[in-house]
Amino acid sequence: MSDIVAGSSADNRVTVTDFYRSFVRFRIDLNITQPRTVSQPPPFTLNNARFPLECFCRVSASGAMAAGDGQTTAASAEYVLGASCKAEQVHVRQDIWHDPAADMCLAASQDEFLVIKSWDRNNRGVMLSPPTLGPQPERQAGKCRDAFTNLLIDRRETAGQLLTSTEEIVSAVLNNRPIVSQTEYVTAEGSQVFIEYPVKVINASEREMFYQVDTGPVLVPDRSAFDGVHAISEMRLAFIAHNTLGCTELLLNVPTPIGHELSVNHYSKVLKVKAVNRMIAVL
Repeated sequence: MSDIVAGSSADNRVTVTDFYRSFVRFRIDLNITQPRTVSQPPPFTLNNARFPLECFCRVSASGAMAAGDGQTTAASAEYVLGASCKAEQVHVRQDIWHDPAADMCLAASQDEFLVIKSWDRNNRGVMLSPPTLGPQPERQAGKCRDAFTNLLIDRRETAGQLLTSTEEIVSAVLNNRPIVSQTEYVTAEGSQVFIEYPVKVINASEREMFYQVDTGPVLVPDRSAFDGVHAISEMRLAFIAHNTLGCTELLLNVPTPIGHELSVNHYSKVLKVKAVNRMIAVL
């Protein structure tokens, strides 16, 4: 298989993110910090929100600045994606769900955040709280210190076995072994992207001897989304598919026209990349 590479150790032992025990958590203490990402006044003074990780992403780009010895340096940024939830009013007796309802997820680095919200249509006009902050955007990027009292990324690691053949992958699938996948590719701008994610949905055949991953969401960079200020703003949600034939395709979540000058956030933009994919069974 051309898209599976051998491990560095003799027994193919590797270390991967333990997605079942890794979380991103933020804390809002209204005695210290006023929130900037909510659309209704909070009925509490303190809340800790916890999201299991869906993806770990590292983006490395050759730096434009030269080091002291004249060689170029490389800049690297690491991001995590928390699981999706729905816009809610916390700590109320009833009317928990916001109206209009919205899907919400949080991406974060150590110093920046990206809140992605999707309503029944884009530009819904839902105001932030207080309304003086303006309408809530579908993609809200900022500094963690400006929106949260504290934000913690607890990414734990665990041991895994690199699967080096289609037969090993199919066997792992049919024996219900947890699998983590890694994908590496280079963007059109020359950035190196490393994505690590749990394989939640996969197809496999012990007769034709193939597998095909179809899973997500993951985080991928898309320069067209960059807001000019926050590095995290260029990250988009995507689903990823790859198989024994060497195909690796990303399906990006982007504003998608639905007519009458309306759009929705939908997985509709296909990005085909030449990638190295690894399949790892969690031990």
